[in-house]
Amino acid sequence: MSKSPKRLASQQKIAEFAKRRGGASYHDAAGAAEERLWQLKEDYANAPASYRKYLLVGICTCLESHIRYFYAAAAEVFDDFPDMLRELYKDIHVDTDTLISATTKTFGLADIVAANISVSSLAAYRDRACHFFTVLLGKPHDFPWDSVNIHTDGDISLNKEYAAKLDRLERVFDARHKLIHETDVLGFLKDSDDDPLQCVEDALWLTSQFEIQYSDVLISPKYGSIKDNESTDEAVQRVCAEIEGAFDHIKAQCDDRQHTSLDKLKTAFFQYLWARCDFLASVFIVKQSEWATAQFLDLAHEYKNMLADLAFKQTYLLSKYPIDEQEADLLDMTKEDGGA
Repeated sequence: MSKSPKRLASQQKIAEFAKRRGGASYHDAAGAAEERLWQLKEDYANAPASYRKYLLVGICTCLESHIRYFYAAAAEVFDDFPDMLRELYKDIHVDTDTLISATTKTFGLADIVAANISVSSLAAYRDRACHFFTVLLGKPHDFPWDSVNIHTDGDISLNKEYAAKLDRLERVFDARHKLIHETDVLGFLKDSDDDPLQCVEDALWLTSQFEIQYSDVLISPKYGSIKDNESTDEAVQRVCAEIEGAFDHIKAQCDDRQHTSLDKLKTAFFQYLWARCDFLASVFIVKQSEWATAQFLDLAHEYKNMLADLAFKQTYLLSKYPIDEQEADLLDMTKEDGGA
């Protein structure tokens, strides 16, 4: 039975997101969306007057990409928290063909998420952001106000200024909708309308608020790679001890005759980890050691998942065909060959 055109189009869209980022993380992609806002601001002065009305389309597209890619980034960063991701993505539904394509590495969960997140208004952007932080923090969150109010300390004039930014952005989305659907072919660049460049500034303020709050989440005790009472060196020692513990767990699943090979693997594994982190940090001119250490801590969850999978496979394989049984079978075969 052939796939429906709708399913094929959905999978092509997901695969396009996977291809588009070209190996970069979705966190990097979110940063690129913000950089496009800066580029829009720089290009505006030199754009022909007839094209300037399309600035609002660019603003809305960048904001939509920004929230979309942060949702996708969560799949890359928080894979150690499946229950949290299940709640975060509860509104995303995919068909079996898409799941099969994901398991065959055509694309991954993050790409599926990126292809299924969209916003058509500022209210939708804020709803997505509120849900994002509510799930990650484990408590209700009003974006951007919960964080903004802390920094303004209730300053009425600042709160009015920030509320005005949100109002302008809502009008930008409204104007984008009218322009795209040709209910207002003139766009929003009329004498009485908002300054387009100010609207870009508003969008940059909103994306910066999101990123500030996301950074606070990443360094929180729940998710941070360095605990509150740790130094960086202590965090590295803790992760190394966890990896040692993972190898001890694998060893407990192994036959005694596998221990020598396992010890070689452990030595090579640690060498690989640090070599990988040194390579990733080599793109930086200064503080390469600090960057390598940061990479080591950030990628720790990958190591744990890999070693847990290795232990599981060892348990399964040895349960199916223990080495003692293999030796007995080999001895029987040798006797049969000798008897022949």
